Amino acid sequence: METTKIKRKEPINPLLARVMVWTALAIILADMIYANVNGIHSMNREVLCIVYKTLPRWLFLCWEYFIETTFIVLIGIFAGAIVEKYSHKLKRFFPKNQLLAFAYGAVLPICSCGAIPLIEVMKQRCSLRTIITFIITAPLLNPFIVIMSFSLLGVQYAIIRIVASFVLAMGGGIMVEWISKKFFKEEYGKYESCNPSGGCTAFTQDIFVKTMLLMKQIMPYILVDGLITLSLELFNPKQILSFFNFSNQWLSMLIMLVVGIPIFVCNGADMLIMKPLLEFTDLTIGSSMVFSLASSSVCISSIVITAKFLGKKMTTLLVVCMGVIIFAIGAIINLLF
Repeated sequence: METTKIKRKEPINPLLARVMVWTALAIILADMIYANVNGIHSMNREVLCIVYKTLPRWLFLCWEYFIETTFIVLIGIFAGAIVEKYSHKLKRFFPKNQLLAFAYGAVLPICSCGAIPLIEVMKQRCSLRTIITFIITAPLLNPFIVIMSFSLLGVQYAIIRIVASFVLAMGGGIMVEWISKKFFKEEYGKYESCNPSGGCTAFTQDIFVKTMLLMKQIMPYILVDGLITLSLELFNPKQILSFFNFSNQWLSMLIMLVVGIPIFVCNGADMLIMKPLLEFTDLTIGSSMVFSLASSSVCISSIVITAKFLGKKMTTLLVVCMGVIIFAIGAIINLLF
């Protein structure tokens, strides 16, 4: 009896996905070459940039804050998808300590949904602190987020984010393991694989399709960021943002922590939210980092998925420990910068 293999239909047309990715890459490369050859940057674009001088200012800003940002984010996601495609064989080599767990989480560009299948096997072979480190790092830091950090918010922010992620992942693993061993027995939950119809991108092997699926998730944040920044550029930023007072650093960090935890933010979308606030308000980099760490690592979606694996007690402990560490990290950053 002859059996036929059923080919699963991709959620996005692969050909269209390829055209979108290669077009974005070509345009951004051309833009970078043109800017570098002519020495163009944000401070002198009014004088040297032909496009800026040719187009109406509002139209150029729309290009910069909507289209160009979209292309940059798209390329970053694509780079992360390539890394994931060629690193999937490493799944058989489980991290033996926290440093390796952090490295795995930072290299594999996967969200909580994609990380759980690895964790499900890791719990039989790795210590709790190693598993916690991987859980924290996976949605918080990956090649795409690093690229996006450098391109959107600069070198300083990118370095601080990497260091802060390392401290949170390592400190969270140690704290959760120590408290759990001292006060209650480890009780793992049972995880059921996520439903691909619910938006999980781990079920497609096409890197172009995966790129577009992730892009679809992050696009609303790009639009919101673009609208905010465009409004601030076209109108009076000081008058608009006079209502936002972040002079009290401790209160600002607390607000960012409380707001960040419930919000579903992934794949670097937190940076799109923070970018206009850092540029046009007195929000400190420490307070912004509190929001980035909280919204990316302990958001509601991560909590729900993690609870299925760690159990309710362990997940509650994890969230509390991370909240304390994140607040401390923000305070230290404010003192240093």
